Amino acid sequence: MNIRLISRTTPCGGRFGLRSTAILALVLATPLRLFASGSEDHGERGFDHVFIIMMENTGYGTLIGNPNAPFTNFAAATTGLATNYYGVSHPSQPNYIAATSGALNGVMNDNDITIDVPNIVDQLESGGKTWKAYMQSYSLCSSPLDHACGNQLYERKHNPFISYQDVQNNPARVANIVDFGQFSTDLVNNTVADYVWISPDQCHDMHGRGATPQDPCDFSQVPALIATGDAFLLSTVNAIMTSKAWTGNSVIFITWDESDFTGTGPSGFGDTSGCCDANPGGGHVVTLVISDTLRFTRSSGRAYNHYSIMSTIERSWKLGCLANTCDRKNVRPMTDLVGPLRF
Repeated sequence: MNIRLISRTTPCGGRFGLRSTAILALVLATPLRLFASGSEDHGERGFDHVFIIMMENTGYGTLIGNPNAPFTNFAAATTGLATNYYGVSHPSQPNYIAATSGALNGVMNDNDITIDVPNIVDQLESGGKTWKAYMQSYSLCSSPLDHACGNQLYERKHNPFISYQDVQNNPARVANIVDFGQFSTDLVNNTVADYVWISPDQCHDMHGRGATPQDPCDFSQVPALIATGDAFLLSTVNAIMTSKAWTGNSVIFITWDESDFTGTGPSGFGDTSGCCDANPGGGHVVTLVISDTLRFTRSSGRAYNHYSIMSTIERSWKLGCLANTCDRKNVRPMTDLVGPLRF
């Protein structure tokens, strides 16, 4: 198959050179390698590397079939797709807190907060795992606690780690939150942490910013924002999958925090559907799972949400559980998309 994506200018003025088949061929080959993996079982040791890319404010129905998102749709058709996946809440920040602590923990809005609760960083470090969070445009900030930087490119609400008190008060932990520009260097140097979180900025996460309608990053520029976010995903996934960090037992989770802002319904979000100890929730969103341990299922109709990704990681690395991820009845790990885990 010969797939060619044309280079396009991004809303922030950059340019992604998407070279003919070279980038997508790797993803195209992935399912073939997965099905040919035979009886090799990596479940005993757990994942080698986990990559989480959190996108923004785009519903399932908006993305699937959207010609402005060719990579997202290609990945949905050829890798792992959770077709029944939901955000945990509205607006953005509660979803980020839920995805890294297993609960909303009283966070109901996008205001700057500091909370003293157990979180994924505590679990990772107790389990001997390394972690790093890459925030695009974070380098434009003057301090780690800044609310917004670069004319709303970076937003603290999309950086859950800095809101945990035991991260804020620990300089070594704060040092693990870096600008996304460091990611390519870490891939090249093979110094990638076990757990990697990536938050694109608001010109690359499909969210946009409140500027003027003429700004290609403005909220109103929906097709352009989706196209740029899709190109960011293609570039980032390709960088991961062509690096030494992409081993036989690594996984990439790509998800969206919540469904579209429609101007209707509670807080302007028309879709408040949810599942898994979060109902009402953050609406129906796309979640992609790219994993070398995938065996026979490319799509899953099981009910999942952000707690499910956290539960999958916890159980693969035997980290225990936190809050809603301890609810084995309602919150299940995504074993049908990442392959069998041994518990």
